Amino acid sequence: MIGLPQYFIWTGHDFEPTEPTIGGDILVADSWRVHRGHIWGLADHLRRFFTGMTVQADSLGTFPPIDEKIFATAVRRCLTLVAQQHPEVDLFPRISLETHGTTRRLVLLARMAPMPRTTTSLWIPHYTDPRIKPTVKGPDIDLMRELVSEAPTDDVVLHDGTNVIETTTGTLLVWQTPDELVICQASQQLASISAQRIAKFAKSQSLHVTHRPVTIQQIASGEYPVWFANTLHGISPVTTIGCSSGEKLLTAHPHTARWQAAWWSQFRGVSPDEHA
Repeated sequence: MIGLPQYFIWTGHDFEPTEPTIGGDILVADSWRVHRGHIWGLADHLRRFFTGMTVQADSLGTFPPIDEKIFATAVRRCLTLVAQQHPEVDLFPRISLETHGTTRRLVLLARMAPMPRTTTSLWIPHYTDPRIKPTVKGPDIDLMRELVSEAPTDDVVLHDGTNVIETTTGTLLVWQTPDELVICQASQQLASISAQRIAKFAKSQSLHVTHRPVTIQQIASGEYPVWFANTLHGISPVTTIGCSSGEKLLTAHPHTARWQAAWWSQFRGVSPDEHA
């Protein structure tokens, strides 16, 4: 059996095994979880990936045209084979456009996913969002890893000095009331696939969903339940938020476990009120 991680390079019509490169830069990337062999939402992730390439077209220069349908089929076929090789392992694949010497190449990385984080602790730094490309996933990956490595928590809040933007790896959601879900909105943030999923399901449950700016003080007050979400960890309630002046415990949402169960069932015909 071939171990993990495995690297594949796009040839123009399919992915072929390749070796990892050292020293290249990631220009655009996207990643997601393959849970129990099921590739959920691939179209959403590839759409965001290709949008990132389009946004940076001027700086990326010319790149051979890609048939997105053939590309998606090849990604799915490749990951299905890897998942079959490792049936007991969740995968955390990443597609990336990378520099390779003086050229660029598309690489599919199949790697093992960490266990989902059931709760999340956050750190509010004194500095504002340092990303150079906040609306494109990829260029700031190394910087985001560095910020998290320096924090005493699971993740770091990115903010503009007044309002929350997101974290280094996920989106933030606030329950204003048990029936009103607020998705933290900012002008310079990554389009969140997990937030879209959660909002769609919340609306199907007749809950009120709004997208609006949320202040640092609001999420750090402890008064409202706050959720961290991404497609790697799903829904993860924020238990504490810390900063240089101390740490605050946050109010818990009474039905978080039910929502988490609904997430992992992929919201298919499941209501969070149907789970114990």
